[in-house]
Amino acid sequence: MKLNNTITITPPPFINNIGVTVFPSPLLLNSLDFILTDNSRNKIVSVDIMGIPSSITLWSGQDYDNAGDYTQAQAESRLLDLLGNDPAATLRALFPKTLEENPNGPGTVLVKSIKSLGFAISDSCACKTQLLEMNDKGTDWCVENITKIVSWLKVQAQNINIVFIDSVAKVIIMRAIKKSKLLLSNQTVPQNDEELDDLL
Repeated sequence: MKLNNTITITPPPFINNIGVTVFPSPLLLNSLDFILTDNSRNKIVSVDIMGIPSSITLWSGQDYDNAGDYTQAQAESRLLDLLGNDPAATLRALFPKTLEENPNGPGTVLVKSIKSLGFAISDSCACKTQLLEMNDKGTDWCVENITKIVSWLKVQAQNINIVFIDSVAKVIIMRAIKKSKLLLSNQTVPQNDEELDDLL
């Protein structure tokens, strides 16, 4: 399917299997090569676009029934409608979020703090979703929900049989939040934890 204008999509950075941050090359698209899937049992028509990791649902449920025996042209028109005025942003949102795309976010800074203590966090760890939530909601939200964040880490620690002390975890989290706040506001970050604690 030909596009009216070339669009550029920059996939999010990620850490590869040897621990190196990878910055993928931008995708320049002047057309969309896609596979249409019609799942009549579940009443869903979806599109998988080459190079884009998640599919787009064109019709589902009652809309599926209303679409009836659609044509290829109708499917393409529906796809263009769903891509909206900013197709690059719509397609970029179909990539999974990574901690690396927000290197100064509170969740990302917390991960770095935890790793510096010798603990590994794998990509499959359930806490990754929670760390991304910290990045999305920001430092103020994290301060207001410190108890919730401590409980998240406690569950993960219990899952891998690590001794967990709530008060110590709270200090580590608060330091990460404060450091994130300084980094996000382009302020100088103290070199040691004691100076950082003085700012809390």
